[in-house]
Amino acid sequence: METKFKIIEIINIAALMFLLLGGYGLAITGGLQVLAAILFVLIFPKNKLIYIYFGSVITFFLIWDGDFNWLLLFPVSLIFFLTFIIYNQKKKL
Repeated sequence: METKFKIIEIINIAALMFLLLGGYGLAITGGLQVLAAILFVLIFPKNKLIYIYFGSVITFFLIWDGDFNWLLLFPVSLIFFLTFIIYNQKKKL
């Protein structure tokens, strides 16, 4: 369990590093974050916050019109929300 959780943490840290590339790294960050979230939900299926995260990701893609105006704040907030979920779960272990 600890090894799987460590993998999730490493993926999340790598995703946060791609944020340093700005808009170019946002797509890679998003992909890595969704991968980390999928692994997280497989390990901790009873965590309700992860389902809120997935609902928010789906909502973003439903309302996104291909333009990053004010909607740029939504994926950035999702990045930090998933990081909060991961480290909040780590405290419970």
